[in-house]
Order: sequence, then C-alpha cells, then structure tokens
Amino acid sequence: MRSRMFVGALPVTVAILLMAVGCSRKESATVSQPAAPAPETTLAPAESAAAAAAVAVSAAVSDAGAKVYKSYCESCHGTKGRGDGVAAAALNPKPADFAIGAYKYDANGNGAPGDVDDIKAVVHDGAAKHGGSPLMAPWPMLTPDQLQAVAEYVKSLHGA
Repeated sequence: MRSRMFVGALPVTVAILLMAVGCSRKESATVSQPAAPAPETTLAPAESAAAAAAVAVSAAVSDAGAKVYKSYCESCHGTKGRGDGVAAAALNPKPADFAIGAYKYDANGNGAPGDVDDIKAVVHDGAAKHGGSPLMAPWPMLTPDQLQAVAEYVKSLHGA
C-alpha cells in the first residue's frame, strides 16, 4: 500500500522539483533577439523620431517580456510557448500551448479569453484562482511592468 502511494505521488513530486529548478533561475539571464529591420518609409523628421521611439519601446518591452518568460514560464510552457517545457512531461493537465492561442481564461470577463489583461491576471494570481489548475503557480512578485511585458510576450508567441 505504501509503495503505491509513493508511485502515485511521484509525478507530482517530480513536477514540483522541476518547477523549483525552473523558478530558481536568476532573472539576469539575457535573451538576444535579432533586431527587426527598420521599415523603409518617408516620414517627416518628427514622425521619424516618434516612429523610432515606438520601435525602441516595443523592442524593450519584448526583451523584458522574454527575460521574465525565460525565468518563470519556459520550464513548463517551453521556449516557443508550445506547452513542451522540461517540466511539462510530469504535469497533468499539460501547460497551455500559446503558439496555437490555447487561452482558457477570461479573467476580466470581457468575453475574449487570452487578452493581455487576462494573461496578466493568470500570471499574477495563478490559474487556480480563475478556475484552472493549481500547477500554474501565481507570480505575485512580478512588477506591473514585468507583468505587462510577459503578457505581451506570451501573446507574441501565437503562431510562433
């Protein structure tokens, strides 16, 4: 009887250990992404400066989101968000596949599951608070900027 309880608890134990390893990564890891080529358009100098600033902000948010994702999400959701991270094999239910847009939760109740605000809520609160699995741990220690960046990054994985 005792050995059956141990075997039944093994997948949960492995999942917790893998999550702990994935969660203990330092946030100082950097993710380098190739810079997108600048669009070739003829803009007035003021418009050109504003467009360049918008691209710089977008790239900074993407880099920040990739950094947070790598630290907190990649071990379960995988590098490209396909739900195939190293810890995914031990998890039931399996992590969401962001590449196909498998968003389940409409945390803000607007009728559109998986918008940026929904993702921010699930990341901050954990999925259990929104009717999902407790295996999707809450990350309340993330700053509002980190939540925004990682939510936008997760959305960008759709179709990746």
